[in-house]
Amino acid sequence: MENLQLYIALAVLVFMIISFLIHKFPYGLTAMTCVIVLALTGVIDVGTAFSGLSHTTTILVATMMVVAGAIGKTSIAYRIRQKMAVIQGKNGFLLVALISLFSLVLCQIMGQTAVMAIMLLIVQTLDDEKDVSQSRMILLVSAVICAWFGRFPVGMGAALPLSTNALYEGLVEGNSEYLLGMFDILKVGLIPSIALTIYCVFAWRLIPKQKIDASAVETGQASAQAEASVSKRGEMIIIGVFVLVMAAFVFSDQLGKLIYIFPAVGVLVLIYTNILSVREVVGTLTSDMIWMVAGILVISSALSSSGAGEFVGNMVLRILGSNPSSLLVITVFCVTTVIMTNFLSNNGTTAIMVPIAASTALAGGMNPKAVVLVVFCSSCLAIAFPTGCAAATMGYAIGNHNPIKTLKFTIPYLLIGMVTLIFSANFFFPVYG
Repeated sequence: MENLQLYIALAVLVFMIISFLIHKFPYGLTAMTCVIVLALTGVIDVGTAFSGLSHTTTILVATMMVVAGAIGKTSIAYRIRQKMAVIQGKNGFLLVALISLFSLVLCQIMGQTAVMAIMLLIVQTLDDEKDVSQSRMILLVSAVICAWFGRFPVGMGAALPLSTNALYEGLVEGNSEYLLGMFDILKVGLIPSIALTIYCVFAWRLIPKQKIDASAVETGQASAQAEASVSKRGEMIIIGVFVLVMAAFVFSDQLGKLIYIFPAVGVLVLIYTNILSVREVVGTLTSDMIWMVAGILVISSALSSSGAGEFVGNMVLRILGSNPSSLLVITVFCVTTVIMTNFLSNNGTTAIMVPIAASTALAGGMNPKAVVLVVFCSSCLAIAFPTGCAAATMGYAIGNHNPIKTLKFTIPYLLIGMVTLIFSANFFFPVYG
């Protein structure tokens, strides 16, 4: 019976991958179809099937899109658009560099969803007829976020070494020297991050030019051309709500799970003050992107519980063989993790691969810290497919991108990321060091 569930989960994964690549149906429809199939075949129960709709990540994505969209009703969007038009007209390179810089700075202090929501405000102000278009820049932002996610131990990034340690600290039996330090991720990931940012700044034209999915940003898109569509009082309320929500993300460590409540509170304030109508809010909360996020969360869980993720991970052990070199170990774990993270999600891949990496290292007399760092940094390179991470999900959904058409941008991105990471890991953290 367990083998049957494994095969069903793998078949559903293959279907999802093919459907996403063909892009004949909306991403959300594909994701929820997979969820229903998993429930009907008994791989997951009914409660789990719909748990994605109430998952904190889904709620955060949905409510943040509403709050971010409300900014489009203020004169801020108009002013930003004017400034961007001047920069875009004079120097497209400077504009792309500034967007990349803003993205990498913001992703050090807050989560991917919040950063994408903020950067969407800037991207929406761009002239979609120019080369530096909205659809290109929203995927570029996703790529920069993936390159820099969790590098500095500040804000939400401060918890990443600890949460990663929790996945394998039981295996090292109290040997603290085998656990990640606060700056270890930065040490091994800085060279790949810089290389990938340089690539993004110069290779953004490889991203296909599309029309963005207006339904994903419906609350603010229509007013981007106008100076403001709300009163001064309404504008102050919107700005106040936005600042409050952003401040909550900055203090996420202190607030804990309350962080997920603040955007929802902001949405309620905007509704009760008649700045947003219920219809506008519902339109955003039920967009295709939200269904996609909810579905992928459940699918990732099903792949783990059915053993499909472990099945893929165990293939690594057979590839390594006996007495592997440091370069081979790091290369195999890097490549395997990158492939998995783009289809299974970065969090799910990390949860699966870290224990396997640590166990393999200990069994072979290697330093588990070195292999775990490779797995973590590799799992961040989740840009080639919408299921990889929240930034990729939003980038593909909003930008209306087909993963096949973006391969000319994403494949070189992944190759550069892997080569530089393998070099950096071998230099700073050799597995036999």
